[in-house]
Amino acid sequence: MSSDMIVGWINALSKHGLFVKSYILGIDSDDRPQIEIDHTSYPGVEAHLFTIADASSWQPELLSSADVSLYGPSDDTDKYQSWSKILTNFDDIMNSLERYKQGLIHGIIPTSHWVYHETRWYRQNWEGPPHEAIPVESILHLVDESIKPHIKELNELGFQTTQSCSGLVKDHPDRDAYHPYVMFDERIYPRSSAHLFTLADMSGWIPSYGPHNFDIELRLPSDAGAERFWDNLVKSARILTSLLEDYRSRYTRFP
Repeated sequence: MSSDMIVGWINALSKHGLFVKSYILGIDSDDRPQIEIDHTSYPGVEAHLFTIADASSWQPELLSSADVSLYGPSDDTDKYQSWSKILTNFDDIMNSLERYKQGLIHGIIPTSHWVYHETRWYRQNWEGPPHEAIPVESILHLVDESIKPHIKELNELGFQTTQSCSGLVKDHPDRDAYHPYVMFDERIYPRSSAHLFTLADMSGWIPSYGPHNFDIELRLPSDAGAERFWDNLVKSARILTSLLEDYRSRYTRFP
């Protein structure tokens, strides 16, 4: 791969609706690779960019301008390889978000934004070690029958759930079911909140923060097509787990 190929790949990010404000290749110098993306590219882009950076072993930073800058490794890592990795992840994750971005075009704008919550003082002041994941078998007896396989796999994939409802009438014949939802413990490892927002956007769920401004809730507006959305959630989780394996291995403590 040549420098010209990398530049062409960077310029091609516009096909995903991303506005590249600047970049530093750092190929033939001691400069650290860097790419800055305009936060006005589309609503919710910040969580996606942080996820892409984490999947690529790059360092994301929210700038004072509200734009996002991604920095490549500062050590002797092959810079061509680093660029290839992050640009491949840009394509893979952005392609997985195509339905979300089509929704934006048709006026389906998210009401909760990951970045707005992440910069609030009450979240910045919170400190503490990551939570230790609990064995999924200990919670499955509380899970609706129809989604037990989904909840089991989500937990095994490293997305620790805390509450859920299938939203399916067959699981609640004695009462009206809640709309489908699932809550995740966002304190399993750093920045999992960004990854969970990305997971929701990839799979067609609506993400938000829980009532105490931590833990991430994914929900659907109705039970229409709920089984398909549960399947989509697990499929997207598989994709993210594969991409985030190296990042999460530095933090997670799964049983």
